[in-house]
Amino acid sequence: MSLFIVGPARMPAALKFIFKTYKTVQKQIINLKNDLEDDIGAEEIKKDVFNEMRMEELNLFDKSDKDE
Repeated sequence: MSLFIVGPARMPAALKFIFKTYKTVQKQIINLKNDLEDDIGAEEIKKDVFNEMRMEELNLFDKSDKDE
């Protein structure tokens, strides 16, 4: 951990640099996440999982109807 002391004259420039760097890093992380999701086909996996869960619910519903 480090501490930087910035005088009042340089404070606006320092804050601008910090926020600009933060936004750049944030944008790169979002792009990396999106690229990884595209590469592994995350949207397809999500759809498959959703459909599988839905089928399980329907099967449970059918079983409960037959038991009555």
